[in-house]
Amino acid sequence: MARVLQTELALVGTDPGRVAELVTVGCALLRRAELDDDLGRRRAATPSPQNVDQVLALELPSVGDELDGAPVPIDYGTSAELTVTVANLGAALDHHPRGGRTVTSVEDVKRLSGGFSKEMVMATAAYTDGSRERFVVRKVAPGRRADGLRAEYDVLRSAFHRGCPVAEPWWYDAEILGAPAIATSAVAGVPAGDPNGWLEPPSATVLASVARAVAGQHRVGVEAIDSAPLPPLVSVDDRREALAERRGVLEGLWADGDDAWAPVFHLVLEWLEAAVHEQTDAPVLVHGDFGPHNFLLEGEELSGVLDWERSHIGLAVEDLAYLRPTLDDESWSEFLREYVAAGGAEPSGDALAWYIVWQDFWRAVSAYRMRSIFLQRPEQVLYGISGLLLAPRFLTRAALSVSSMLSSGATKC
Repeated sequence: MARVLQTELALVGTDPGRVAELVTVGCALLRRAELDDDLGRRRAATPSPQNVDQVLALELPSVGDELDGAPVPIDYGTSAELTVTVANLGAALDHHPRGGRTVTSVEDVKRLSGGFSKEMVMATAAYTDGSRERFVVRKVAPGRRADGLRAEYDVLRSAFHRGCPVAEPWWYDAEILGAPAIATSAVAGVPAGDPNGWLEPPSATVLASVARAVAGQHRVGVEAIDSAPLPPLVSVDDRREALAERRGVLEGLWADGDDAWAPVFHLVLEWLEAAVHEQTDAPVLVHGDFGPHNFLLEGEELSGVLDWERSHIGLAVEDLAYLRPTLDDESWSEFLREYVAAGGAEPSGDALAWYIVWQDFWRAVSAYRMRSIFLQRPEQVLYGISGLLLAPRFLTRAALSVSSMLSSGATKC
């Protein structure tokens, strides 16, 4: 793996601008790749580990600050050409007119970071009446599944009409852009974070704004949600099915003979399966990826919550557990006070603990799957970044949380 990665990073290095931005990440990726290449020898030379710390030391040894602190430049590695063009954007706007206005031109088209499954652009529509609007198009990326985008649009529409801070949905179209796509208004603001967490420690005002927003989201009546991108995660059976799906992903990847980090995955998964909690709170609209990388801030206020592709009907604690690891104890207490004051219910400690592990686990599995894709398609450096940087971070954090639970005797929730 290390040799493959060296080759691909060398190709990236033909662009001087990318060299400067990827040098830290490149060192971290290569070090992780070398450790993975050496995993078989370490296993053969080391007796079966007895506790979580020993498992981690064998399977995922720390590579130091160059990995732990490496940035995650999520704009890199998407080598496919942009398929959204000025021409087909204009055609889509003509097909879905806004208030009877006629588009004269589409300008300032800019590619946005859309993660792995979506191709995203921002542009300006100019109309015959002299008005202009910024808008965003979110289109299914080539080769990716398209079955969840319509449901994502429906959830977004329900959230918008009930006052949640989301982009105004304009339209959904399955054909005119060559793949299913949705268009929304462009929300003003700057990103609050990235996959590593907050870019700056959130102020009390920011925390209060986020707390009010998610409390309002959790008051959206689930009867208003006709469909959602993900299945419900409400009952014990729902949670067991979600765990079985993640287990299936892992076993499918390991069937090809690459079982990197398998003992750590098993440790976390078996704890989650044994500790499935019996919580039966009222179901709510769950964002599913509720972290600062999906928040836009305008000054000290939350102006928008982005990326609803993991939204579903679930329990409020799920969104709270996603946010919890990004906040220190003082900030978390402050956020929770504001959330309760805005009408939210304080989560039980056991449910919060289970969902904190779950959130890191599903992300680790998703990023680990991208590691496998990178091995097959090494020209996609973004998959290497996710699989070699993000997957170990999420998995290690989940395992350490489990270790803390086991040491405290909390084997069940």
